[in-house]
Amino acid sequence: MKARAAILLTVVLVLVAGTGSAQNLTGFWLGIASSDNSADAPVSYAMSITQTGTSIRGITQTAAIGTSFGETAALSGDLMAASITFGETSQNGALKTTCFWKGNLSYHSTTESLTGTYESISNGSACTQQHKGTIELYRITLQPDSVFCKDSPVNATVTGKNIRWYTTAFRSNLLATGNTFTPQISQTTTFYITQTLNQIESPAIPITIRIEAPSFKINTIPAGCGRTSGSITVVGAHAANWQYNLNNNILQADSTFAGLIPGNYVVSIRTAAGCHAEQPVTLTFEEGPTVSNVTVTPPHCASANGQVVVEASGGKSPLMYSIDYGNTFQTNPVFEHLSAQAYTVRTRDANGCEVNKAVSLPAPNLMNITNLSVLPTTCGQNNGQFTITIGGIQPIQYSIDNQHFQNSNVFTDLKADNYLLTAKDGGGCTLTQPIRIAPSSGPQVATTEIEPEACGQRNGVVHLTLKPPADSIYLSIDGVTFGPATMFSGLEAGSYTIYIKDSHACLVSELVQVPSNCPNLLSLPTAFSPNADRQNDELRVFFRFTSILVMQFTVYDRWGTVIYNRANFVLANGESVWDGYLSGSLAPAGIYLYRLSCEFPDGTQTTIRQPVSLLR
Repeated sequence: MKARAAILLTVVLVLVAGTGSAQNLTGFWLGIASSDNSADAPVSYAMSITQTGTSIRGITQTAAIGTSFGETAALSGDLMAASITFGETSQNGALKTTCFWKGNLSYHSTTESLTGTYESISNGSACTQQHKGTIELYRITLQPDSVFCKDSPVNATVTGKNIRWYTTAFRSNLLATGNTFTPQISQTTTFYITQTLNQIESPAIPITIRIEAPSFKINTIPAGCGRTSGSITVVGAHAANWQYNLNNNILQADSTFAGLIPGNYVVSIRTAAGCHAEQPVTLTFEEGPTVSNVTVTPPHCASANGQVVVEASGGKSPLMYSIDYGNTFQTNPVFEHLSAQAYTVRTRDANGCEVNKAVSLPAPNLMNITNLSVLPTTCGQNNGQFTITIGGIQPIQYSIDNQHFQNSNVFTDLKADNYLLTAKDGGGCTLTQPIRIAPSSGPQVATTEIEPEACGQRNGVVHLTLKPPADSIYLSIDGVTFGPATMFSGLEAGSYTIYIKDSHACLVSELVQVPSNCPNLLSLPTAFSPNADRQNDELRVFFRFTSILVMQFTVYDRWGTVIYNRANFVLANGESVWDGYLSGSLAPAGIYLYRLSCEFPDGTQTTIRQPVSLLR
């Protein structure tokens, strides 16, 4: 074994994965170090450890068996897993003339022990031989709890070896020996405990046994008007992790019991240490609100401007008010902007107690239109008029510009337009009514039937159907000569204006277009031979005009597939529309169908569909 004046013990702990958070090794550890060499005697060994996070600091001590500790050294290290790897140096960090150790210790939570091995550190002349051995250390801790309930037996158990219980830190009064002690105490008490190993008694460790006598206060909210609106709340001085029950029902973590009716209850608590306490409590009854008066102001005119004012008292504040059967509540007892109808006013207090009051807002003497007669203008004159009859508080005045009012309910000499009538009765109420004066009535055209001119034959026909049919309507196609006939014939292609006049000299007109139906004006060959002999080499179009607008020219093969297409081009008389080629190559000989849609200079249009033979 070795002797030294000062020892620095460096310790590192590593917690085993899966064991949870790091253990706290703070405390005084006492034990023995035994050498593997049977010739060396064991020595007493101790550690005083202070742990901060994963770092430890402290003091180590050694002594021969049966002697007091005299040698000390500084202790430092880090925690790793469930073992302590340590090495010793002097207090200033240098390896001097003392033979120091290094080794590994394991922590055991059940026995609160550190066990492991050591070996000497070679430092030249101080350690010329290798030393190895084992270390066994123990710490005093209270197991498992330090809290006991008042008026219950106290069975305190601690870890360590050869335990002694004292009343003071000076070990002046020995109370008991052994790891278990049953003191007769009724309040929190601190004992001082030592352990003895290798005939060395450790310093006294203070162990406090706390006697818990839980007490609490109760706050109550009365139940209103027989409703389940009362509540009981427990307020405890040390209420962390307490549980509560009411009338021996199921325990709960919430300290409030709500939804209670008036009556007698027993409130019980259970502390985290399992201590119990209970108190009786009486939940009282609280009266609901009363309504002393409801003031009603009926609505005026046709507006929703009625009012209801509630006067209520009593109950638990604050009072709330509703006029829609309790769907919505407000703190203001005044309800405005109400229409004429029956209402139920509901007053509710903070306990949920309610009282209802039925009220009715009578309907005012409203203005209403009983009759309206409107005459439109005729023949474009400002001679429209209307007559309106309105019920209400007399006298009633009328206006169509909301500025000038008259007593008469008849308005004449009006032009065709939209008007807004405003009427005011003797009670100051107003009524508005939109009125339309229609424009002059006159003849109208129902249908127009047109027969086109055939190839310059001046045989176009226009036939009009009028609505409604009347004998007093006359027509003209030149605006000069009028007659009852509704058909005009012998017309050439072109635009015409038909004039229609009734017996009131109301005149309307209708623009019509007589087209030309002259498909034979276009001449195309039935065959052509694109063989470069300058004889009928291309499909040419002939007509009597200088040019025509071709809107679409399409060629189809015998199966109806489009093989050639042109659109929107001007064609002069005798010009070609197709040279017989497709994509640079001469089309095969055969019969093709073409479709030609064109527009003549007068705006008329025609379409020709016919076959053509392509020869070689």
